[in-house]
Amino acid sequence: MSARPTHLRNPAIICLVACLAGPALAQAPVPTVLTNASQIRNLAVAEAARAMPVHLQGVVLADSAGGNSLVIQDESEAIYLTGSPSAVSRYHRGDLVEITGVTDPGGFAPIVTIRNAKKTGTAPLPEPRRVIFDDLMRKHYDAQYVEISGVVRSCEPASDPNDVRTKMVVETGGERLAVRLHARLPAGSLVDAEVRLRGICFSRYTASRQFLTPLLDIPRGVEPHVEKPAPKNPWDTPLISGVDLLQFAPERDYGHRVRVHGIVTSQQPGTIWLRDGGHGLRAFSSQNIHLQPGDVVDALGFPNTQGNYSPVIDDAIFRKITNASPPLPVLVTNLTAAVHQDAGLIQLEAKLNAKRPVEGGWALTLGWEGKVIEAQIFLTNGMSLPAEWQPGSRILVAGICSVSAAPADTALSGVWEPVSFSLLIRSPADLTVLQSPPWWTPAHVIRILGAVIGGLLLVTGVVALMARRRLNEQERQRAMAEAEFTAILTERNRMAREIHDTLAQGLVATSVQLRLAKKTSVSSPESLVQHIDAAQQLVRSSLEESRKSIWNMRSQVLETGDLAGALQGILKQMADGSELKTAFDVIGQARRLAPVIEGNLLRVGQEAITNAAKHARAKNLMVRLEFGEKQFCLVVTDDGRGFDPASPPPSDGGFGLMGMRERAAELKGELHVRSSPGQGAEIKFTVPLTGD
Repeated sequence: MSARPTHLRNPAIICLVACLAGPALAQAPVPTVLTNASQIRNLAVAEAARAMPVHLQGVVLADSAGGNSLVIQDESEAIYLTGSPSAVSRYHRGDLVEITGVTDPGGFAPIVTIRNAKKTGTAPLPEPRRVIFDDLMRKHYDAQYVEISGVVRSCEPASDPNDVRTKMVVETGGERLAVRLHARLPAGSLVDAEVRLRGICFSRYTASRQFLTPLLDIPRGVEPHVEKPAPKNPWDTPLISGVDLLQFAPERDYGHRVRVHGIVTSQQPGTIWLRDGGHGLRAFSSQNIHLQPGDVVDALGFPNTQGNYSPVIDDAIFRKITNASPPLPVLVTNLTAAVHQDAGLIQLEAKLNAKRPVEGGWALTLGWEGKVIEAQIFLTNGMSLPAEWQPGSRILVAGICSVSAAPADTALSGVWEPVSFSLLIRSPADLTVLQSPPWWTPAHVIRILGAVIGGLLLVTGVVALMARRRLNEQERQRAMAEAEFTAILTERNRMAREIHDTLAQGLVATSVQLRLAKKTSVSSPESLVQHIDAAQQLVRSSLEESRKSIWNMRSQVLETGDLAGALQGILKQMADGSELKTAFDVIGQARRLAPVIEGNLLRVGQEAITNAAKHARAKNLMVRLEFGEKQFCLVVTDDGRGFDPASPPPSDGGFGLMGMRERAAELKGELHVRSSPGQGAEIKFTVPLTGD
């Protein structure tokens, strides 16, 4: 900096600054009051957040035109300051100011919050630091006064007419630098001019204080210095063939705009493809212009190497010349032919291997000349993919060719060799199905196999279910047969015991009495009568025992009918010839039960019906059978004279409540008796049917 504020040349101040900015600064404790910009910028974030006191003297480099910020520079560096509009609006570029305030961590680098400020004079501005783009990428240039040169790529005033700023993009060192001018310039002015800019470098950064890109802010009253003006009429720029872009030419300056001429082959938002002679050319543009295939145009733009293989045109503007027939695609049959048509409209015959949806359209995979080619189509305005585009089809497809190349070893030759290319299909009209896929496609085979396997699984499941049901039924029938056999065997054994113990013994005793009667029939008539009476009594007892045995046997009616029919017959038999009114009801689905269960239920029902009909003097008698899934219930209800369940009347020829309870215990059931003298009676017999 050749020109310094005179009051900053004080040796004491210079000595103080030198001491504070020296190598020992990192080891020395932070001063109580910070007196230069370098001290503040070297603070850590946590230290700057402590609002440490600051006392600075420097010259204003930039003001914010009524805003709340200033940039000043002292003997060490420049620093960014903020304050109330009233505190900073009266200071302008070139003013000498004295600032007191506190530190603040800022969004990226430490700054100063102004508490008090006063103007102490004016001074010439210091010389800016001469930099290149790489310098600006170094984060320590934030808020510093710099100078840089480049070529203007775009120049657009703010969209708000009340905003006096202009947004500019300058290419410098092969990179693009965003520039903000505090002056309103006409749109497109200075484009393609070589300029030298002086301004404050600010940093664009993330919320986590990470550096992104630089931004050059040109203060109010400062204009770009034009070192080489742009052509007065850019359309007078000599034409150049697209194939000659970026080729070796010692006299050509690649940093300026070129003009090309061609026929439009396709357009997408921000991109236009041209056919320039026999070659294709891709141009990027923000110009709001609508072109159709076949339009003949001139294009102005900056050549760029950012294409995949061939150069492209950046920041292009177009001028329509006339209309022509849309260019026809070039048929290619090998990779070499496709490479020469990079960015051009080509056509090829291929096999459609696969398709998949992507954002805004579809991606297609093509088989061509032993290679796999990727193609993409974007669908707009409600368009859909034609149904005949099926994998396995032979197709004839046209599209914009985009060549991909593999970088060679630059230490050997530097030649990039093409390895493949992709297609951008402009619309469904660019693809024609030459041959539909055979019916036996892998997808169809998979579907058929899936259907067959599904059918087999279904049939297997049905067969397994039916087999399981049949096995369950066989198991149930076998269990019933075993139960019936067991019941028959038990009943036979019981009958044998009863015949042996009762009827056989009675017949033997009767036979003895009859023999004695025979012997005494002549000698003692009195003894004859006595023996005959005894034999008669024995016969009567044997008959009674026989009746009991028959009563305890399973009723013959169960051999030809079911339990409901047997009990209903007994009820009817008891009511015939009397004034007894009866009712019989079956709830649920009637079905046969195990023989041992039916026999015991029939016995309990007979006993309950007989007792109600003969002894209870009932006028109404009701029998109800309830067939449930897991239990059976027999209910006999009468309105007779009733009894005390604790001391029931004896049964004449039957077995009474005691026998009923024994049968309930044998069947693991429950017998409930509800009665009282004069209140009728209800016999309820419940039997579980699990595993019957």
